[in-house]
Formats: sequence, C-alpha cells, structure tokens
Amino acid sequence: MRVERLSFFVESVEAVPEGWRLEGVPGYHPINWARPGDRFDQACRENGGDARDVALVVVELSESCTVVRGTGGDLLRSDDIISGERLTDDSDAGVGLLPWRDATESLAAILGLTPLDGRSGTGFDWSSVERELGAVLPPDYKRFVDGYGAGLVDGHITVCAPDAPHDWADLVPHNTWAQQCVRLDFAGPEKHAGDWPVGDPTYWTPDREYVPSWFEPGDELISWGHTGNGDLLFWHVEPGTAASDWPVVMKEEGPYWEQYPAGFSSTLASLLTGKIQSKYLSHWLGGPHSYRL
Repeated sequence: MRVERLSFFVESVEAVPEGWRLEGVPGYHPINWARPGDRFDQACRENGGDARDVALVVVELSESCTVVRGTGGDLLRSDDIISGERLTDDSDAGVGLLPWRDATESLAAILGLTPLDGRSGTGFDWSSVERELGAVLPPDYKRFVDGYGAGLVDGHITVCAPDAPHDWADLVPHNTWAQQCVRLDFAGPEKHAGDWPVGDPTYWTPDREYVPSWFEPGDELISWGHTGNGDLLFWHVEPGTAASDWPVVMKEEGPYWEQYPAGFSSTLASLLTGKIQSKYLSHWLGGPHSYRL
C-alpha cells in the first residue's frame, strides 16, 4: 500500500442540498483524482497561507467541479486548495519503477512510439557531448534519445537532445542556461556569475536558503529538460553513483524542488501513469500521451 495525495483547486463555491458545489480543477494525474467517499482534510490559499482543517467527503467529482459534504465548506473561497490522502494498492498504479531498459521500452509504448528495437538510431556523438558536460550520461536517456531525438512529452515537458533543431531543445546549451539559473539561487545575485560547479559550497549563501537539504557539497546537477512553465528537470549526480542510478529532480520556476525515486525513463513513465505524483507536473500529463517537437 502507498499514500496518494488528493487535491482540488477551487474557483467558486455554491451551497447545494448535498453540501457545496465547487467549480475548479482537480490536482495531479486523473488516476489520482478524488473519488466518491474520499476525504479532503486541509484547506489553504494557493500560496500556502491560511491553512485550516476541514472534514469534507466527496460526493462526486469531474474535471471541472466537485460536490462535497461535511464541515468547513462554508468557509471555502475562490483560490483555495483543498487536499487529502488515500491509501492505494501499488498494483493499481500502472508502470512501476522498472530497470532502466524495461522502463525505456515502457516509456516509448506509453507515448505511442515505434518500438526502440525497430529504430535505426540518431548516431549522436555521445563521447563529444559527454566531454562537454563532464560526465557519462545515463544509458536509458541515451537509448531513448538515440531512438527518438528531442521532443515534447504531452506538449509540456521538453526532452533535450544533442544538436536539436531548436535552441531550446539543444542539450548542452540548455544545461548551460539551467546551471546559471541554479547558481543564482544557490549563491544569490552577488556571487552567481561565473562557471563554478553548483556543488562548490564556497559560493552558496551562508544559510543555504535555496540549496535543497538533500544536495551535498560535491554533488552535481545536469539538466536534460524543462517545461513551458519554466520548470527545470535535472539528474542529481552524487559522487560514486552510477549514471543509471541518478535520480531525477525538478526545480519549479521559483525556489521549490521535487525529488523522484528513479531515473529518466522510469520517472517519465511513472509520471505519465500516475505512479509518481508531482505537484507541478502531474496535472499536465493526464493524456492523451504524445511525443513530438
């Protein structure tokens, strides 16, 4: 069993005989939407402020509204978020966190792509790219990109590749830009300039205000993608860890990060099936699934 998070973004509130009808949008992937009988137990403003307890049971829910009953609905306002949890069986969640080769094949199938075994490959010069990035990249990412090149997952997540036809999808220039963004957060506006590794703590702000707690001196970040909202996707590179075991992390446009317990292919496959929940990505990845520039 595992815990699934539930949420609903409230746009308007109307009292009805059953309780309250809330117009708005469910959070997360459709497989993670609340169902009749599920409970919301917290409410807050969109910025996280004014947190308060509620006890609301879902009567019905669609992609644009929910009806709830219980206590606390009379205090809900537009721009509130209500949230809760439920326990679910892992077997109900689709693709799990698979070995990299299986996960890459599963990712391609979920996206409706020609099987990798039937692809001739792109012929990227990975040795040249890896010299520029200073690391040998994960094999699942190289296998996927060799087969399909750069693209947009569900029109939202850009997967970068070497020598992509658009600058915003070109792996090395994108990583250079992403590193600059992270340096600004880690070091602040006074010390962010230059080409220093983000794992060098001598540049970090004294209180490491925007350095995530899981990031240690000597670690690195290599960015393989981004979203139309300005979110950045990285591998978290820890010294001595094989590239196939690098987990994916995401930095949203502001200071917040998410960690995922898997690499490139398994993370994307699990986000697309709702196995992994993301506060920032899941809402955009409900399908129909696609991969194209």
